[in-house]
Amino acid sequence: MPASHSCITCAIRGPQCFCTLPALDLLDLDTIGAPHDIAANQTVLREGYSADRVYIICKGRIKISAASEGGRLLLVRIAGPGDVLGLASILRTTNHKVTAETIEPCQLKSIPRAAFIDFMRGSPDVSQNTALAVAREYEAALLSARRLALSTSAAGKLASALLDWARMNHIHNNEALEFAMPLTHEELACMAGLSRETVTRLLARFRVEGLVDQQGERMTLHEPAKLQSLYC
Repeated sequence: MPASHSCITCAIRGPQCFCTLPALDLLDLDTIGAPHDIAANQTVLREGYSADRVYIICKGRIKISAASEGGRLLLVRIAGPGDVLGLASILRTTNHKVTAETIEPCQLKSIPRAAFIDFMRGSPDVSQNTALAVAREYEAALLSARRLALSTSAAGKLASALLDWARMNHIHNNEALEFAMPLTHEELACMAGLSRETVTRLLARFRVEGLVDQQGERMTLHEPAKLQSLYC
């Protein structure tokens, strides 16, 4: 169902948000594309399919993953409000390299490729924010590649995944890092390149060693330096 939403009055804009734009650009953004409400566990874009539009996330979280030929999944990142999906593919006119699936009910704005390209060409601020958004996608992919290639142990891979997630979402709590962890053990396994059973076993070990604590969706890394030593 279409959503009722205005880019001009939207309250999600922040330093890392694509929609942090001057008033005139927001007026233009409000007139292009279409808003949509999408339920949880729905595919927004699919790896290998043609890219004909971008999606701005207005509300909710979406997991971005890539699959091997054998069907193994790698969770690249979790996208949230202010992120844009499909940018690299529409800019290069290629098929999608990842799949995007909603974790929870989401509100999105879809913009056809031609309309977005015109929007970007008409404003230096939009072009700059587009470049920054693509750079963040690249950084997330680089972190995933580094974790898989350079971590030599299962504990190191999981520690790296937790620290990368914490750095993107953390709240400082003295020496510790506290943050929201919405991922299941299966999704953490996809992020770290491990099995779900291995993740469950290692998290139990980290808790016993006093490195990690989790209450619901709130996770705390008590000694980040010790976790980092597992893969450095």
